Amino acid sequence: MNTRTLLKCALAALVAVPVAAPAWASEPVTAQFWYSYGGKVRQVTEEMVKKFNTSQSKYRIDGSFQGDYFQALAKIRAAITTKTAPAIFHVIGEAMPDLWQSGMLESLEPYIKATGVKPEDFVAGLSQHGYFDYYGKSVPIFAIPFNRSMPVMYYNKDMLDAKGVKVPTTWDELRAAATKLTLREGSDIKVWGYEVPIDWWFWYGLLYQAGGTLLSGDGKQASFRQKGGDALQFWVDLVNKDRIMKRPPGKDYNAWEVTNTDFINQKAAMIFTSTAFVNYLTENVKFKMGTAFMPAKQTFAGPTGGTFFVMMKDATPTQKEAGWAFIKWMAEPAQAISWSQNTGYICVSEPAIKSPEMQKFYQTNPNYRVAYEQLKYAQKMPFTPALIRIQREVIQPNLEAPVIGLKTVEETMAAAEKAANDILAGK
Repeated sequence: MNTRTLLKCALAALVAVPVAAPAWASEPVTAQFWYSYGGKVRQVTEEMVKKFNTSQSKYRIDGSFQGDYFQALAKIRAAITTKTAPAIFHVIGEAMPDLWQSGMLESLEPYIKATGVKPEDFVAGLSQHGYFDYYGKSVPIFAIPFNRSMPVMYYNKDMLDAKGVKVPTTWDELRAAATKLTLREGSDIKVWGYEVPIDWWFWYGLLYQAGGTLLSGDGKQASFRQKGGDALQFWVDLVNKDRIMKRPPGKDYNAWEVTNTDFINQKAAMIFTSTAFVNYLTENVKFKMGTAFMPAKQTFAGPTGGTFFVMMKDATPTQKEAGWAFIKWMAEPAQAISWSQNTGYICVSEPAIKSPEMQKFYQTNPNYRVAYEQLKYAQKMPFTPALIRIQREVIQPNLEAPVIGLKTVEETMAAAEKAANDILAGK
């Protein structure tokens, strides 16, 4: 066989054998997702990320645990500076105005329009626009509700029934019920009638129950001194004067964990904590448990809480594409139902809530429905970049001092209101 014939044969072989596509051509579009939580909720989050990745082959989400909400927020701020932030993450509502005002977040309205997502399908009180009071500002949708919650009252039904105590619906009834439910042995208290973390979120609810507001009607001035003082004084009296409320030790979520543990161990008959723990508490208590609205003073009221999905403006187009695919998938009724049932967070989808599956679940598990019903009394947060500082620098670190007798309620609230106004004024 001559050289020309050999060359023809070699060329024919090359044409006949299919050339394999390069490995990168079939790889999914990937985006990083940073998330918070611990325990059961972290487990559910990781399972849902895995389910999304296996449900299709076009996109992949790389999830990464970043600690609690505030640890994650600090890491996000640091990552933005170093250009290492993830494409998507979830963030507490109080931090969103500051992040948006700083130009860090992507508007999601083009994605919503392009993919047929209906904003009206989200539970109104849990959506971005249902969470904030904008004071006339026009702000696009840049956040999609994810793990949304409200504080509710949990009670040990066995203890209440044994003492003939009705579920309290007012502050006065709460005080009377906690008095009857507190079990004393000499100077020791074996069972506390009531327990709640000394925390901004619960104080915010009491502030509005007392008829107050955090800021003035135009959002320019702090206005919580008097009614916020009434809320704080309520706790001070229950802890120190009546000795029927336990002040859980620790800061932030450490105090929340103590409260939950005391309730599980039947060392507290009634507690305020997040509906996010209804699944956890249901699985761990050894008694009949009920949930109810937070009791009213002048009115029923409570804040919503939890986090929203947001997208980084600096992410690449392909990362945004993958990130949005995951956010959209998580907001669909099937995932919204699964998330709520397996955690206790309020279902964010109206079509999901109205579905036969969710209605049957609520009938069988009425403790999960209370927070959704309490949404009619939800109080909005002010849309101001100052909000996160007012929460973390002004209110949260100063609530405990009057409870442990280091300062009076009056001087604490006066100083806090002044500090909040300084922040609002840009000082």
